[in-house]
Amino acid sequence: MSLKAKYQYTHFIYPFVVDEKKYTDFIYKLNKNPKLWKLKIHDQKEDETMYNFFLPYMRKFLFPTLFWSSVNKKEIKRMGIYTKSSILSKLTCVEFDYNLSNIKTGKMKDNNVDTIGFDITKIKLICFMPGICFLDIRAEIDEKEEYIDFNKILDFNHTFRKLTPRAIKSFINENKIKAKSIDKLETISNLILSITKDFEVSSLEKIYYDKMFTYSYTCIDGWEKPEDFKKIKNEFLKYQYVMSSNDSGVFSNNCSRLNDNMYSRWGYSMFGFSRESLVVLVSDKEKYNITRLPYVFENTYMYMFLLAFYQRIRLLNFSQDLMENNRSMVKKLNKELTNFTHFSWFSQITNSEHGMDIWKCLQNSFELELLYEEVHKEYAEYYEFVATQVQGRINSLLILIYIVSVIFSGLQILTNMFDLKDMENFVIITMVATILIYPIYSIIRYIKSKYEVRSFYIKHFGK
Repeated sequence: MSLKAKYQYTHFIYPFVVDEKKYTDFIYKLNKNPKLWKLKIHDQKEDETMYNFFLPYMRKFLFPTLFWSSVNKKEIKRMGIYTKSSILSKLTCVEFDYNLSNIKTGKMKDNNVDTIGFDITKIKLICFMPGICFLDIRAEIDEKEEYIDFNKILDFNHTFRKLTPRAIKSFINENKIKAKSIDKLETISNLILSITKDFEVSSLEKIYYDKMFTYSYTCIDGWEKPEDFKKIKNEFLKYQYVMSSNDSGVFSNNCSRLNDNMYSRWGYSMFGFSRESLVVLVSDKEKYNITRLPYVFENTYMYMFLLAFYQRIRLLNFSQDLMENNRSMVKKLNKELTNFTHFSWFSQITNSEHGMDIWKCLQNSFELELLYEEVHKEYAEYYEFVATQVQGRINSLLILIYIVSVIFSGLQILTNMFDLKDMENFVIITMVATILIYPIYSIIRYIKSKYEVRSFYIKHFGK
């Protein structure tokens, strides 16, 4: 079935982690160039419906600048760059808009060697403390015809998402893109590199860098009845999993995993979730799909997605840190995991039933609940392992003290056996106390260790 789209846009999102020690300097770099990056200060009047969609504690986490008074806003403008950067780096979330004067339009080839024109309409940067950032590049296909061939959307999303500093090396010679003020394929890659260079944590195990996350909306023509979706389901799944138009794979209708990652509340819209994409395919049959839903998906649901993505990366980072087997990290990880649970781990984020359905779908697609439990169990096991190692060293030291004390006490008894009765009694008492102190200490340490592990589980799992 040949699909035609009436309206389309895609956000390509590049996640990266800034070195925690360099996070303030990274914010400083953005503030130092106000002609290129502009701090986003949220205003309740700007979009009251969107802000009120979230529960109060969610608003404070996602939009801390929303609660700034007019005095705060004036003060932040008058501050020196470094002081300003230091304050912003301590916010739970900070956002910057990019000046698009040098990068707007472009072209690429699809799999049929047809030209795909596109506009880059917005670039912004969203950072969560302590340095988990998302570069968001919004692009639309610029088609002269009234309708956009759905295959072009597939090819556009499939190709554009690879324009990252690492993935671009694999197809740098294909020469598929040319853009205004830009005549090389690696332009988008260079933009990313110019932002992240010298600040990004380079460990590949932290998160996936080879491609951008695809967050896409498409309204199609010809979906006249709710049951028509069955005819276009395979094309939707290619869209959901960011495949190219010439991929001949046919998805199985009996795969429960595929169905679990799809969600529809109404008859003319379908949401698709995966670890690499969040897409919506809707019909122009419903007016809401053309007027309101594109805006809600691009704004309200976008922040829900960013929160889920942040949680996933944060948990993956915790797991990575645990693998380093650094005993000095135990207390730091305990503090950070506790703070994450108290301030960043949200089960209820809105009173909207539809919103909560989408939030649960995001949690499932990112496997957040499972990842959360795994990380905390890993920490509990790691803590017990480190505690055992420390206890072993203490035990060795106590044994040494114990042996020396026994020998010393024995010598004292022999020396004073015939001279001072009181001294002999004192030495005997000292020897007995020395003998008992080690087993008593070991018992106390064992009970304390088990109590701390149990308290950790109760705090984070309630059991």
